[in-house]
Amino acid sequence: MVVVGDQSSGKSSVLEGLTGLPFPRDSSLCTRFPTQVVFKRSAVKQTEVSILPTESRTEHQSLDADKFYRRLDELDQCLFVEVLSEVRSFSWHKMISTLSTIQASKHMGIRLEEENSGIVPKSFSDDVLKIELSGPDYEHFSVVDLPGLFRKPTPGKTTKDDTLFVKKMVRDYIHNTRSTILAVVPANVDIATQEIVQMAEDADPTGRRTLGVLTKPDLVDKGAEDKVLDLVLASGGRFGLGYTMVCNRSQSNLDVCLAERNNLEKTFFQTEPWTMVPQDRAGINALKVRLNKLLVDLTRENFRDVAADINQAIDGCHQRLQALGPERSSKTEQRGYLLRIATSFQYLVSHALDAYYGRDAVFASHDELRLATVVKELQEEFSTTMRLEGHTRDFGPSKNGERVGASYVVNQTEPGDDSDLESSPNQESRLLLTVDSERRSELRRTLSNLKKPTDKPHDNIDTWIRREYNRSKGFEIGTINPSLLPVLYHEQMKYWQYYTMEHIDRVIEATHSFIFSLLRHVCPNAAIGDHFWARLIGPLLLSYDKAIAHAKLLLEIEELGNMRTLNHYFALTLKKLRLSRMQKRLENSPSWYTQDDNKETLLRLKDVLNMHISNEDQAVEDLHDILQSYYKLARKQFVDAVSKGAVDYHLLTVSDGPLRVCSPQLVGMLSDKELDQIAGETIESAAERAHIMRRLKSLEAGQEAFRT
Repeated sequence: MVVVGDQSSGKSSVLEGLTGLPFPRDSSLCTRFPTQVVFKRSAVKQTEVSILPTESRTEHQSLDADKFYRRLDELDQCLFVEVLSEVRSFSWHKMISTLSTIQASKHMGIRLEEENSGIVPKSFSDDVLKIELSGPDYEHFSVVDLPGLFRKPTPGKTTKDDTLFVKKMVRDYIHNTRSTILAVVPANVDIATQEIVQMAEDADPTGRRTLGVLTKPDLVDKGAEDKVLDLVLASGGRFGLGYTMVCNRSQSNLDVCLAERNNLEKTFFQTEPWTMVPQDRAGINALKVRLNKLLVDLTRENFRDVAADINQAIDGCHQRLQALGPERSSKTEQRGYLLRIATSFQYLVSHALDAYYGRDAVFASHDELRLATVVKELQEEFSTTMRLEGHTRDFGPSKNGERVGASYVVNQTEPGDDSDLESSPNQESRLLLTVDSERRSELRRTLSNLKKPTDKPHDNIDTWIRREYNRSKGFEIGTINPSLLPVLYHEQMKYWQYYTMEHIDRVIEATHSFIFSLLRHVCPNAAIGDHFWARLIGPLLLSYDKAIAHAKLLLEIEELGNMRTLNHYFALTLKKLRLSRMQKRLENSPSWYTQDDNKETLLRLKDVLNMHISNEDQAVEDLHDILQSYYKLARKQFVDAVSKGAVDYHLLTVSDGPLRVCSPQLVGMLSDKELDQIAGETIESAAERAHIMRRLKSLEAGQEAFRT
């Protein structure tokens, strides 16, 4: 139940009548923060006072609030007033000089008049002062007293920001659909001026959980009684449950006991014209009856939802504890915690490399962890790019299928060119891999980041070979200058460096992103994950350097090594190309067919022997065919070497590669100082764990109460 109203509306007197506790009515002790009074039936009579910090508090501030706790054997009138007075006290010197005082205001950051610490103070707090009273005579009941609304700041005490702060606090509480709103309104003022009336209507449009309370009827001006009585007699009025009227102590009888207070109230409602107030709407006892019925109805309505919320809150506590991980106060606990992380990491690495994605649910929601598939797609894309873009000049026809400077026409796909058998990756089914800027920045000094070549020559390959042939002629007769082929080959493969290093960069980025994401998964504690990652980043970069160095070595071999191969595929391809040229030349010669069923083509020997081309054309054709045959073979072998050596070996499978950095072996070698830096539990973490455990204990007690 939430008690709300304007300042000086009589809230404290209503609370005193409902709870039997003497809430102070001194204007200097007005409510500065929510005060929750909880009554619980138990065999032992005791009172516990604590602060419930708001969720907006930092962990350090919550820890400070958690220190505020006091247990009392009983709470008499004097002690209760002392507690509330000390909580709201503006006496800073008294609070710091008396060790036994309750310093709630300090813990909440409330403004103190005599404080001169230089810290920016505040007049109100949304931390909750909780007073829990247990005993055999109490009924289960909870009421929250909120600061009163006010519109005009008091110089030196409150500000315009304070008015907005209190208004927001009240709005947040009354918008809770499981709360009962007790809207306290003085009967001696115009109800239209009471802001709480409109706020309650906004929070509870149907009025089914709002009960109005009219106070101070003894101060109503003569002649204005009928207007007040109309509010009580109306069926619901602006509130669906209508109003109940109470008459609290006046200034002249503040010291009377509660029993005498009730007698005075009873006498008041026996005088005219207040006898017209129905008995079930007159006095504090009638208010208790109505509140009890309203609370029972709301409790029944929300019972199942509350039970579900408790279960959800328990699950949330377990998730937060899981994120914090086990306690890590000793080096043994710290090493054991990191060993479990490293073991889980390597377990998932093995599944990622074997593409056993069904072994863990994490692969279903994180495509970047499907490492085997991601790398396979990158390798296929690299192979396709090298086939289509790796050469400086196409080996195919230059214009309408006709080679410039040649005496014959060739097909688009030449013999020996099995490019149609090399599949291109399906772009629609590829995994979308994104690397965040922070991960990429960690690699900025490792990646090559070469610029894509833009100097693609416009001349066709035949023209280029003929030009280079003419520029390299020597005194040889009937042969080709042996130094020309390496020159042509190195020119034809000069784009390999860019596409190779680009491929290595992309695989490193994919591997780096995989390792980071997987570490985040197996180590949900962000702080520990960040510290562990900082320890791993150095060895990771060194392992990436090895892959880059291997790729550069393969490039250097192609650029500086001799052109040689023992692969028979070279001779086979060269033979196919030469036979294709001869076939093209003979296609226009007169021919006949055999008379048998095979219908084979017959040519005259004279026509075959008379076919010839110039020495230069012959040399250009030989250079072209040898270059194409060797280049194609070298390209395929190079792509395989990069994939197997630089990528598969150095980045995926080698025992000291990047995927093996986060390992139990590494954890075993960490010093005690490193263990504490990575997995040591901070004061804030320990405090959060203690706070969660206390909350979990309370929730589990509530869960057990629901079961029984």
